[in-house]
Amino acid sequence: MTESVRVAVLGAGGAAQIVHLPILKRLRAVEVVGLADVQHRKARTIAERFEIPHVAEDLAGLAERTAFDAVLICLPNHAHEEGVLAAIGMGSHVLCERPLTVSAESARRLVQAADGAGVQLLTANNHRFRYDVRAIRHFVENGDLGTIRYVRATWLNRRAARPRRGWRRDREKAGGGVLMDLGAQTLDLALWILGYPDVDRVLARTWGPPDGVETGASVQLALAGGGAVTAEVTWELVAEQDHHQVFVVGSEGTADSAPFRITRRGVSGVADVTPPLSRPASALYRDSYRQEWAEFLRGVRGEKPVELPVDQVRLLEVLEACYRSADRGEEVPLRASDGRRGR
Repeated sequence: MTESVRVAVLGAGGAAQIVHLPILKRLRAVEVVGLADVQHRKARTIAERFEIPHVAEDLAGLAERTAFDAVLICLPNHAHEEGVLAAIGMGSHVLCERPLTVSAESARRLVQAADGAGVQLLTANNHRFRYDVRAIRHFVENGDLGTIRYVRATWLNRRAARPRRGWRRDREKAGGGVLMDLGAQTLDLALWILGYPDVDRVLARTWGPPDGVETGASVQLALAGGGAVTAEVTWELVAEQDHHQVFVVGSEGTADSAPFRITRRGVSGVADVTPPLSRPASALYRDSYRQEWAEFLRGVRGEKPVELPVDQVRLLEVLEACYRSADRGEEVPLRASDGRRGR
């Protein structure tokens, strides 16, 4: 590999334009060498804006024009598997936007392909890289909060702030509605903080227009080792601000991400043990993407391998169980995915 990591981008949508490309263009020893999108004119316009030398309609066409070490996948959810497999087939490392794909069976194929090819595969769950969330996970992992009884995670977006249109409103292309869009990230964060425990049972409720995907969801997970996780997500919050929070309740303390605060029982009573943040809260979201890329690039350079995203298979099994529960109107036991929703 050359000293500079050569990155190709597959998909020229909002995630690429607003988040990833501005960050990549500022990273040292990283060169964005190509952009591929079926909308060739759109891709060319964006490539000119970010000074990307090569444009094609797909990854194969891009490979004919330039060499690359890694591929960023920013396609609609249903196209993730094809894009990831194409990149792996070319021997490229892959950073794929969340969710990794739309079914547990599909995720399992991607993990096996990456493992067999010996390439790095990272799902862009950027909230894992927030400094406040990492601090909470550290306290949980070290047992400082005692036995964890309960985790509540919410991601409530205002309807006017970022309306979901296009493929995100298409069940076949998105894999679902808000539960797949925001719920995948919200549940991943809660389970990751806990070290991805086994889930015994799932109870989910969804709501939305009868002729479209769900626009709101409430989920309860009963964990195998005791304890519970709840998650609420919506695209239609009526409020002045979006709401995103993780709240952890343990036998010896609590942790809250909004506002960031960690308290625990001490010899003289309850004490505030919140570690200071070196960056303002407003910068945490953008910083998380930078840290995500730093982690991925360390794996690409062979400095610190990225763990195979086996946990994303388990996440999609949970999501499939959520949809089964919502469709049936009852609690369901978690079972391995058979590639269908079990509807």
